[in-house]
Amino acid sequence: MRPILLVGSTDAMARRIHAAAAEGLRDRVRLWTQPITDAGGIEALLQARPAVVILGPGLVDKVSLRFAQSIDAAGADIEVVLVHNGGVDADAALAAGVRGLLSKSSDDDTIRATVGRAVAAAERHQDHEAGASSLLEAATPRAKVTTVLSPKGGAGKTVLSTNLAVGLASVAPRGVVLVDLDLQFGDVAYALGLKPRHTSFDAVATPGPLDITTLKVFLTRHSSGLYVLCAPDEPYRGEMVSVDAAQHIISLLTADFDHVVVDTAAGLSEHTLATLDLSTDVVFLADMDVPSVRHLNKVVRAFDRLGMKKATRHFVLNRADARVGLSMLQVATQAGLAVDLEIPLSKEVPVTLNQGNPILLSNPKSPVSRKIWELVERLAGTQGTTAHLPLKRSA
Repeated sequence: MRPILLVGSTDAMARRIHAAAAEGLRDRVRLWTQPITDAGGIEALLQARPAVVILGPGLVDKVSLRFAQSIDAAGADIEVVLVHNGGVDADAALAAGVRGLLSKSSDDDTIRATVGRAVAAAERHQDHEAGASSLLEAATPRAKVTTVLSPKGGAGKTVLSTNLAVGLASVAPRGVVLVDLDLQFGDVAYALGLKPRHTSFDAVATPGPLDITTLKVFLTRHSSGLYVLCAPDEPYRGEMVSVDAAQHIISLLTADFDHVVVDTAAGLSEHTLATLDLSTDVVFLADMDVPSVRHLNKVVRAFDRLGMKKATRHFVLNRADARVGLSMLQVATQAGLAVDLEIPLSKEVPVTLNQGNPILLSNPKSPVSRKIWELVERLAGTQGTTAHLPLKRSA
């Protein structure tokens, strides 16, 4: 088994990590005492074939980030966890290829979960590089997992997620589930006009192991045939849905549905990163303004540094309007990603959101609906066969 190497750790932190690690991982935790201040030191570290390298806190944060970047560039199947001293920005850590962030004050549960996710990710990368089928692939033989992501709030992510899911449900009746992973402030239920009896909080609060049969009890059915796992109705309940629980929920759903659509919170939370490990497709969404597009560029670069290249990427530009002074070429250059789809600016969209009636249902022939249908067809693999189907609410 590949080791978990502690580099630049203090004795106190090393003891805490060893004690907090899951029982099956403790024997793999080792303290690396050789210097890594030059290329030769990094090379010696890589030759040890670690699954995870945990940097700090006995290093200056800037030095840790530099080492993280070197390790990430050299080994795609090595995950880096950083124990920082308070001077690390999350975006900078992601850009350097850091898989998880810890601090000296992190509790044992956080340490255990962060190290466990890093080990799991390293093993998945190793299987992929070797051409072997991973455990995840074996458990999800047929589902497509589409994660809708925007680094900036207010870009229209929930509107796109809900309409996309409704469109897919017309192609694959009873085979689509939408997960609201904005666990504290998710609005999927509101956008669909639903009054759910259950949420993801109820799913994780169920005594005993959660299986797909039990999980289905907590899904809410929309009139379009779509199933929805709604976000908790109170922020504190959202905090009860751990990263591991969210990943487990999505894994279960992939075994029983054709399409799983995930609406995420703005930015790159731990929940979102865990979901991206399971995703077959990622829809990047940005507004047509420079800050939104530049933030998206940071996310794209973080994806590349983290080795997240398995999922197919789709770049959707929302509220596209040539009058704002940006061309498509400028947008693509700023984002570092070609624009796949432009959704036009429309006064009708906020009205449909306020009414809880997706625009694909209220006005399926509108310019916005026609563009969303293009994305539906891309993801369903039905280009040219379902063009702008007239959607109706079922009884």
